[in-house]
Amino acid sequence: MTLLLRRLFQLLLTGILLILAYLNFQLYYQPQLELVAGRPVNRDLVQQLRFLRTALHHGAGEQMQELYPEGFVYLNALYALTWLEILPQLPPASPLAQEARTEARWAIRELQSPAATRTFDQNLPLPYGAFYQGWSAYVLGRYLAALPPARRDSADWRQFRRQCALIAQALPAGASPYPESYAGAAWPADAVMGVAALAWHDQLQPPRYRPLIRQWVGAVDVRLDANGLIPHQVRAGTGAVLEPARGSSQSQLLNFLFEIDSTYARQHFRRYRALFLTSRLGLPGVREAALGALPTQDVDSGPVIWEVGGAASLVGRRTMQRFGDSTTALGLRNSIEAFGLPWHGAEGKYYLAGQLPMADAFIAWGNSLDPHRLLTGSAFWRTSFQLLSALVALLATGGLWLLRRW
Repeated sequence: MTLLLRRLFQLLLTGILLILAYLNFQLYYQPQLELVAGRPVNRDLVQQLRFLRTALHHGAGEQMQELYPEGFVYLNALYALTWLEILPQLPPASPLAQEARTEARWAIRELQSPAATRTFDQNLPLPYGAFYQGWSAYVLGRYLAALPPARRDSADWRQFRRQCALIAQALPAGASPYPESYAGAAWPADAVMGVAALAWHDQLQPPRYRPLIRQWVGAVDVRLDANGLIPHQVRAGTGAVLEPARGSSQSQLLNFLFEIDSTYARQHFRRYRALFLTSRLGLPGVREAALGALPTQDVDSGPVIWEVGGAASLVGRRTMQRFGDSTTALGLRNSIEAFGLPWHGAEGKYYLAGQLPMADAFIAWGNSLDPHRLLTGSAFWRTSFQLLSALVALLATGGLWLLRRW
């Protein structure tokens, strides 16, 4: 073996050892909490939001729209929702609370701008479609809920009530519980957002939509896929299943179905967990296609590697925590910290070199549930990966020893 070849092998094996050390170290990640006027706040999450703030104020919404059909709305909505999760934990007069209100309001104005609506068809039965109305109304409702009554603007109230009325009017209009997002196309996850907005309306105002919500849940329950889950895509007008449940849409919609009917949502979560939760190299992941189904990948799923969906797992981290599976939530979060290349820079904390703010937004939103508490779970979820790492490290170390002997 030539000296050059031996050096290359030594570098390769040393690199493997360093990567294994880094990955195993990251699997013990815990966010840093800092006190704001005596209250704990997730400092890492705030740094994620600071990165997104800079990106969004410099055109990231428009950039993501070029990559995703609803990129502008998604990015602004997730950004606002993450600030709104933090806001109730902050002293109202603190600078960080003021920043949270200001940035959430800025994102809501973006959601109400022509840049947000131009992607959608105003002439649909539900103007601009279920995706736009659902997400924009939901975010506005959460914004109103996060403010003390004296701070709630009357114009925001009128806008929220108007959107809720449009959503409510569209739900019983046809045989399907899923209004169109685009002409002739319906995705159930979009309808879930609109109904979640109605549920928040009834928390903030005298209940008006509860009978309609119960009716909607009943209509959904007779239009499930073969596994008893809400489909990914249905036929517009009838609700007939076109594409069965997928990990990306299930991970998302379950977070909001919980707010509509938590008992019904838990039934779906148990099926989702059984069919989509998997493990690779001892670490948890969420499948994009259900167990036993043919693999699938598209713009909704993000990258699918070894049947594990990128979007399904990023959002599934929040889903698991929402439904009380803290060990899996911890495993998914720390796997993201290990493989997502996190970096703390002058602009804040970001992932994947900051090249895909949509991923940063989903990660931040996932981390925003109970942002004042440290996530805890079983201490043994890492064990299989650690044993595999130890075996690979032993082989790499043995290889280095042999190279030195030659």
